[in-house]
Amino acid sequence: MTLSDRFRALPPSPTLAGAGRRAAARGRVLAASVLLATLASCGPSTAGGPPASAPTNAPATVVVPATTIPADGRTCLTGALTYDHHDAEAGTKGAERLTTAVARGGTWELWGRLSTDGADQLLASGVTDDGGWFRACAGRSGQLTEAHLTFRSSGGDLWRVISPTGGTEYAFDSARLRDVAGNRDLGTVKVPADRQDAWKIVDTVGDLYRKVTAAEGPGSRCWTRHQTTGGCDELTFTWAPDATVGGFWEPDTRNVVLAGEHTASRHTILHEASHWLQFELYDHWFPDAPGCENHTFDVATTPGCAWTEAFADAAAAYVLGDYRYVYPDGQDFDLHNDGATAWDRGDAVQGRVGGSLLDLWAADGPDGGTWDRTVRLMGEQRSADFRQYFTEGRPRAGLSTTDAAGRIIADHTIAY
Repeated sequence: MTLSDRFRALPPSPTLAGAGRRAAARGRVLAASVLLATLASCGPSTAGGPPASAPTNAPATVVVPATTIPADGRTCLTGALTYDHHDAEAGTKGAERLTTAVARGGTWELWGRLSTDGADQLLASGVTDDGGWFRACAGRSGQLTEAHLTFRSSGGDLWRVISPTGGTEYAFDSARLRDVAGNRDLGTVKVPADRQDAWKIVDTVGDLYRKVTAAEGPGSRCWTRHQTTGGCDELTFTWAPDATVGGFWEPDTRNVVLAGEHTASRHTILHEASHWLQFELYDHWFPDAPGCENHTFDVATTPGCAWTEAFADAAAAYVLGDYRYVYPDGQDFDLHNDGATAWDRGDAVQGRVGGSLLDLWAADGPDGGTWDRTVRLMGEQRSADFRQYFTEGRPRAGLSTTDAAGRIIADHTIAY
């Protein structure tokens, strides 16, 4: 399979050329709160709310002796999960620049032994909440001879990060505790450094999930209305810290493939996830996108390429609340391009379409300050390009194509 068949790769960081024109050559990889209370239904979750004090992202794991016995006599392990990461959105570069974040929406499993000669048993499972907190309680009362938590690089059964070699999720265990009864506070548990970015992916994808499901409205907890609870499609990221190939969504496997350094950018993570999302909203169909082997924000390719890339750009920026595409090295590209004379013109230009979408969804835009009706529209009607979305889909969804909406696309050099 060629790189173009995989739907493009990460463009290099932008540089200025000519009369201020940014060039970004190859490819297609071109955010934070989710806690998926709904995800608790994917297993026998005992995840509870956070303790009275907020988590502090302390760097060390702290084990505190049990002090209270739950009223029902169950044994519980509690604490907060955090991870270190490079933060391209903050402009940080270099191995020495690490930020600590809470790990939201990540799967935990409580394992324990009921007797000295007993085998490990899975006693409960769930996901961390929007503060990274977990409260894992056995489904039975009484002391456990041994207990520990296993943390997995997945958001329940809705998204996961796997190794490209073994094809399995990343995982690690907490300390094994002996003769545990009541509530045992593990304090702050940190993801090991060699797999921390797998949890960054899990954490970041949760933001996209929350935005999508808020737009789709009540119903299935799956990503879109095309699946029903119990039969949800799962978004899979293939990633390794030493991977050198990545930065694309692969239609054949339906996996997002990221190289090691790509995880520094939440925009990159969300951009690639949004290609999969468009495929899901269109019920396993994706627009034809010729010319995307070498695509940039400011140079015309084809309407299909510009539409698919612009949707992914705009979705990432919308989720993160900005107008940028941020590269893993901390450089960024501004999608504000009203009147940008150095850019190519029209709806075959990725940046023109992406800027139009963000302006339509903006707080002061004609779509009511959200992308919600666009997401619902995409779940009901497929569009091969921006023209079809704007001239056919929007009127059917009750979205304006005149007045402010018309002025927005005209400002982005698009005329219908």
